[in-house]
Amino acid sequence: MIGWLRLLPEIVLALTIGGVLAGDLFFNAARRKWLSPLALAGAAAALILIWVAPDGEFGRAWTGDALGRYLKTIIILLLGLTILSAWDFDEIWKRPRGEFLILLLASALGMLFLASGNELVLLYVGLELTTFPLVLLTAYRPADAKSAEGGLKYLVMAAMGSAILLFGLSLIYAATGVTRIPELAAAVVQADAGVLILLGVVCVLAGIGFKLALVPFHMWAPDAYEGAPTPVTAFLSVAGKIAGFALALRLLVSGLSAAQAEWGQVLAALAVASMFLGNLAAIPQTNLKRLLAYSAIAQAGYMVMGLVAFKIIGISALLFYLGTYLFTNLGAFAVVIAVERVTGSTDMPAYAGLAQRSPRLGLAMLLALLSLAGIPPLAGFAAKFYLFTAVFSQGYVWLVIIAVINTAISLYYYLRVIRVVYILPPDKNAPAGMPLSLPLAMVLLITVLGILVLGIYPGPFVEIARAAIAPWF
Repeated sequence: MIGWLRLLPEIVLALTIGGVLAGDLFFNAARRKWLSPLALAGAAAALILIWVAPDGEFGRAWTGDALGRYLKTIIILLLGLTILSAWDFDEIWKRPRGEFLILLLASALGMLFLASGNELVLLYVGLELTTFPLVLLTAYRPADAKSAEGGLKYLVMAAMGSAILLFGLSLIYAATGVTRIPELAAAVVQADAGVLILLGVVCVLAGIGFKLALVPFHMWAPDAYEGAPTPVTAFLSVAGKIAGFALALRLLVSGLSAAQAEWGQVLAALAVASMFLGNLAAIPQTNLKRLLAYSAIAQAGYMVMGLVAFKIIGISALLFYLGTYLFTNLGAFAVVIAVERVTGSTDMPAYAGLAQRSPRLGLAMLLALLSLAGIPPLAGFAAKFYLFTAVFSQGYVWLVIIAVINTAISLYYYLRVIRVVYILPPDKNAPAGMPLSLPLAMVLLITVLGILVLGIYPGPFVEIARAAIAPWF
């Protein structure tokens, strides 16, 4: 019985999916409005149970540990904030309310299994459960050509990445004969088939690269981000990072640590390419969702540096960066959602004079963008400081120099958006005000507080991230 208790968060989320499905089938149109509170209540219950459920293995494929708790906390916070962001986003609710929520909950459930997967097959199943609801959510507006195009590109690239990853896992299994992560590390050392393992590692890196949208596996991201409904884009921008790094931590850091010298060099090259392409390609963008897509590619490049540093200092800095990225990116997208609800546009001119029309939205966008740029005393600065320090301490001085150069490049396009928000006058036909619904105002408040608290007082949260990975070192 104690084994099932370890699965309580996943069980509650699965029951929530069932409850939303039943409600969507049997409730009338008026009662379906209660499906969003039901989904939010399920997320809140899962969040509590993450810290109540006992640690330990369930069978041979699943494990509850400190790293899993940390990642699951970020996942459920992302889920809850996305539900609030989409609470009254009319464009989504033109279709059945339960359909959207079920896909969102299913993707979050897949990420929970990724966070605790202890076996190659379960990790792959968790990745598929995470990805394909996101494909459907990206193409949620089939009448919109951009949504259909973004969903199709995401589907093709996700299928390709999944196939390459599965092929890599098959090669690793052929060389070692094991699928459990704890046994894999020792089996890699003992295996004679070094070339087979190396090919498997290369395929695994490609699969992870697709999920993280690292260069050259990034082609799907700008179109998917632009075409998806904005609450979906907000969820996708963080969910892809969590899923990709959960997979990387379980597979690379735990299972394939013996090959760290090889995959570390590859990841360093991918990090450099992602930082440069993401930041340089973001400069000419005139659509804010596409700009944030290229920003996300660059941010993934920064985060990968934590894996390159590899030691506890590097991995804990990566985990802290993930936490700050949750609040920073969702804060920026919450403003995009608020503006789109009023203007119907995500192009840059819609944000002209935003600070005059809505000082709250202008301030939230200012803090989110400055945090993404790494300006003190905000969360993004603390995350970059700890990450760059960790990488520098492991001797990768050249990589830190490149990251600092790219941080300076990113300032240009973030400040360009801030200029539009604060300096340019609003269009004479622009709406005078920007009304905020209560759920969206709550998202803005939570994300702004997260940006400020993690930036001003990061120490305790860095220690939590360090404790999450400490048993591995």
